[in-house]
Amino acid sequence: MFKANTREGSQPSARKKVSVRAMAHSLIAVCGAGARGMTMRHIVRCLEEDRPDDVMFWLKVRNQIDWLMRTSRREGDNIQ
Repeated sequence: MFKANTREGSQPSARKKVSVRAMAHSLIAVCGAGARGMTMRHIVRCLEEDRPDDVMFWLKVRNQIDWLMRTSRREGDNIQ
């Protein structure tokens, strides 16, 4: 399903199969208000493993989460 990274012990790259928008929606659905913290952990992990493409993916996911949470609060939706 995911393309495995060649580095030993690394996580498979999700960016090949999952869009930024889909990942952001999924994290909000699963983690609620903790979704942003989850993306920050992924960003740090990718930085430590020297994976710049994955860092960019997770930064975009974080930005999408920020936007979705900001707009949903304006519209009165609940973020759990």
